[in-house]
Amino acid sequence: MIFVSCIFYITTMPVDNNQKGVKNVQTLLAPKKPGAIDKDSAKEKPPKQNKRSHSDVANESAEGVDMIGIQSDLSEIKQSLRGTVTKSDLKGAMDNLVQQKDLKVLVTDIVQKLLTNFEEKITKKIEHVIWERTGKLQDQLDSLMIENENIRERIRAKDKIIESLEERVQDNTNRSIEALKLANYNEQYSRKHNIRMVNFPEKKGEILRDEFVNLVKTELKVEIQPSDVQAIHRIPGKDGFQKPVIVKVRNTDVKIQIMRQKKNLTKDVKFHDDITQRNLGLMARLKNTEKFENVWFYNCNVYAKPEGKSRIRYDLFDNIDEKLKKKLKEGN
Repeated sequence: MIFVSCIFYITTMPVDNNQKGVKNVQTLLAPKKPGAIDKDSAKEKPPKQNKRSHSDVANESAEGVDMIGIQSDLSEIKQSLRGTVTKSDLKGAMDNLVQQKDLKVLVTDIVQKLLTNFEEKITKKIEHVIWERTGKLQDQLDSLMIENENIRERIRAKDKIIESLEERVQDNTNRSIEALKLANYNEQYSRKHNIRMVNFPEKKGEILRDEFVNLVKTELKVEIQPSDVQAIHRIPGKDGFQKPVIVKVRNTDVKIQIMRQKKNLTKDVKFHDDITQRNLGLMARLKNTEKFENVWFYNCNVYAKPEGKSRIRYDLFDNIDEKLKKKLKEGN
């Protein structure tokens, strides 16, 4: 290997024809021609040589040809050995592989230690934060539990108060209903002897008592005295219509005699019972249901008659449908 390298180095040295004293391999190895003078030994004269024969010249030519072939073979060997891997190259590659493997193990170990250390620190910090937050949340939870219990106690107390108030409201509602019923009945009873007269002509300076007595005698053929009329007066009515007249007779018998003959009135004058506003509203609701063939007022009470059934007496706060179903169920 050393010999080949030396040959490669010698053969690849640059040749400068202008430099003096520099000789290449061909010059050194080439046979000297007879009579040639070496420049290095120009000062010295070579000794005289004997005259060579033809066989000697032929041998020297053959030696020169062999050296040229050797030089060509060495060049080919040099070209073929350029891509050859040497032992030093293999050793360097193996050293590099060993170093890379050791470096990978070293880096992996360092990274693993760093990750472990980082994980431990992060875990400790997270546990510390969680512990602090958990403590605060626990304190808040305890506070909320206490507050929640207090609110529950207050709600229980409020529930008792509300229950008591509901009972009182229900009792007051029942009392109010009874009071309204009683007030309506008393109001209606106070009008028991009253007659409402509508469309009665209004005159200036009219004497309503005498005119009423005269109307009853002439049209209804009922004999009454002016003393049978306790009170008579007009009340406000609708605009554009005659103001109604309220007549209060002495007793129920006089009223019954007059109301039985009211159908004999020949003029537009009409006689009606003096009904309270609440009872009028009840009668309107009964008529609007269209479930009754007749609705009327008699002796301070309101009555309604379903088709094919007996009459039903209704009060102010009665449920119309429920009372009707109950009556129909009883009839079946």
